[in-house]
Amino acid sequence: MRNIDEKVNKVFKYVKEYLETNSFPPSVREICAECNIKSTATAYAYLEKLQKQGLITKTPDKKRAFSLTKKNNFESVPLIGVVTAGTPILAVENFENFYPLPPEFNNSENDLFMLRVHGDSMIEAGIFDGDKIIVKRQNTANNGDIVVALIEDSSTVKRFFKRDHKIILHPENSALNDIVLDDVVILGLVQGLYRKF
Repeated sequence: MRNIDEKVNKVFKYVKEYLETNSFPPSVREICAECNIKSTATAYAYLEKLQKQGLITKTPDKKRAFSLTKKNNFESVPLIGVVTAGTPILAVENFENFYPLPPEFNNSENDLFMLRVHGDSMIEAGIFDGDKIIVKRQNTANNGDIVVALIEDSSTVKRFFKRDHKIILHPENSALNDIVLDDVVILGLVQGLYRKF
């Protein structure tokens, strides 16, 4: 399922970039060639999925007639699982859905994904249980950055510090203690959060 949704996102990005460059949409064969899709029927199915997600609008009486919806300047970002703001939990990428993000996140250099937060270790930074954090995929961090880190097979969100050749993952909750490590794998930097009231 995850591979299919990655293909749908790839089709959406290609269609979006094509429409920004040209005044008309790409043909289904162009979509197949650019996105490495073997069947035009599969490409049509992906376009149908984009229409159901509200990302494109198709004109039924015309071939090759579709456009981006009004939210066309929004970036479609996948929610791929859960990260703890507490005791680290097993890290498993499991695609759940796409979420549109506003233009300030829309940067082709950003490889963004979202994770649902579980726990309360970051509440003093305004990150609460159930929030969806927006993460830029990268493997380096500066002191003070909020990161998603991998500790063995578990992921966690904490504030990153490096002191005296040690990595400190600092919870933003005064009731909790720092995690001190010799090394850690950084999965990405937290860029913001997506919260529904």
